[in-house]
Amino acid sequence: MITNENHSIEDELALFEKEISSVESHTRIATNIPVTQANVSQTSPNTVFSPTLNNSSIHPSVQPSIGPVVRPEPRQFMGPFINSSVITNPVTPTLRPTPPPFLPHVIMRPGFIPQTNLAMRFIPPQLRLPLVGFMRPPVHIPPQPSVLESGPSLYEDAMKKDDGKNGEKDGEAGTSSLKTQVLTSDIEAIAQKIHSESTHRSTYIGQVMRGEKRMKRFLRCGGGQVWEDKSLAEWDPNDFRIFCGDLGNEVSDELLAKAFRKYPSFQKAKVIREARTNKSKGYGFVSFKHQDDFVRACREMDGKYVGNRPIKLRKSNWKERNMDIVKKKRKQKKKLGLA
Repeated sequence: MITNENHSIEDELALFEKEISSVESHTRIATNIPVTQANVSQTSPNTVFSPTLNNSSIHPSVQPSIGPVVRPEPRQFMGPFINSSVITNPVTPTLRPTPPPFLPHVIMRPGFIPQTNLAMRFIPPQLRLPLVGFMRPPVHIPPQPSVLESGPSLYEDAMKKDDGKNGEKDGEAGTSSLKTQVLTSDIEAIAQKIHSESTHRSTYIGQVMRGEKRMKRFLRCGGGQVWEDKSLAEWDPNDFRIFCGDLGNEVSDELLAKAFRKYPSFQKAKVIREARTNKSKGYGFVSFKHQDDFVRACREMDGKYVGNRPIKLRKSNWKERNMDIVKKKRKQKKKLGLA
């Protein structure tokens, strides 16, 4: 009994191995051999393929006798249905040639030679040989002479080369063609000079120089002291004078005069400076001939910037410190009994 059982197990194993080998051969045949329309028409959609022991051919059966059910792989569609009489040989699929590689239009120039070897495509660009088409002919630069620094060269005048007559004509034409440009600063300087001359006539020094008046001493008193101020001789004694305070160090006589020159009766402007260091003391005076301009200037220019600071204006009291006026006031006080 034991021997019979061993024989039956061995037979079953051998049978199982044959079935597996037949299934493998069936799948290889199904993938390699093209299926014709006649074979497709013979097999029905309800048939099931099963391997046999003796043969590797495929036959229809309702149920498989032994082994698992093996279904065929999906087959390619080969076109419309045609009768088997028309097809004599199985149609083998043809391989289309691969299209040439895409090359940009910049590379496909007259000087470019494409490489025929396809293996050169996979070589990095650093190892490829340089193309002959991109080689340009060498440009020969002519040698330039070295320039050395030299001294200033002398040129002869055109007047010396030409004759005397031609030279005179050219000189006259050149002087006539040249036109001088007048600067605004020159105009202002000339106007200021004329204005200073006119104001000098009205000053006390101008009257003394013309012989109209005798030179007198300008004595001033203040803080219990009496001193002589010669600068008062430069001013008109009958003018209307403004005291300008809080002036910056950058303010000069010209800058102060430029600020008040827009008034018609303006006469003079001066910044008071130290005699030793010539440094500004921070105040000055502006003189007007008419009272109307004096009043307008005090109203309009008070607090306006002249230089980097706003100036402060008030009426000058220079006459109150004059020695003659001080003596008159003292006499009046004595008469009134106030002194």
